[in-house]
Amino acid sequence: MEIVPVIDIMKGLAVSGKGGERSKYRPLTSILSPNPNPIELAKIYKDYGVSRIYIADLDKIMGVGDNFDIIKSIDFINKMVDVGVRDREDYEKAKTLGEPIVGTETVRELGLLKEAIVSLDFKDGKLLNYNLEDILNYLGEKNEVIVLDISSVGTGRGINRELIRNIRELIDNPLYVGGGLKDIRDLEFCYSLDIDGVLIGTAIHKGILNLKEIVEVFR
Repeated sequence: MEIVPVIDIMKGLAVSGKGGERSKYRPLTSILSPNPNPIELAKIYKDYGVSRIYIADLDKIMGVGDNFDIIKSIDFINKMVDVGVRDREDYEKAKTLGEPIVGTETVRELGLLKEAIVSLDFKDGKLLNYNLEDILNYLGEKNEVIVLDISSVGTGRGINRELIRNIRELIDNPLYVGGGLKDIRDLEFCYSLDIDGVLIGTAIHKGILNLKEIVEVFR
């Protein structure tokens, strides 16, 4: 199972917050890094044995600018990249940055789902903007799929196990989970369901989980 650390970027800095309330996000404080520099944080992730990271450009997702230069500078590790893809133009730009994520929060051209990592963006238990069955019909067999519980991001209250179990039963695609991870038991639960990877942020920055250890244990 792949451990995929997260970097949320806003105004050039790595940031953290809770529940997707992006106006309240603040520069990241972490036991892993002395400052919220996204490039330095990515280097630390790589040094800890991580093979791929998840980057979200929150400015681009919110439509108030972008952090593309910084993301391009992180060229020493594989990246899943969410830049709020809405249409083909956005998608082509995202391809120059890393592996594009197309999420239900922002996408308007659903045909793009067949080509990208698909993020099923949930808030308060509901898929944002679309019917789940309709979205799943767009998937090819090899699409990687992220189940992202936005309302749980940064809360540490535990992953939405029922939601994850339901999605796992619906699709055989490579499946990733993000949002609310609490402790090692959440990782063990995902491992038991043959989840392919887990997005992780708060738990490693607060020292609840040791990044180097979990990368090795679940490799």
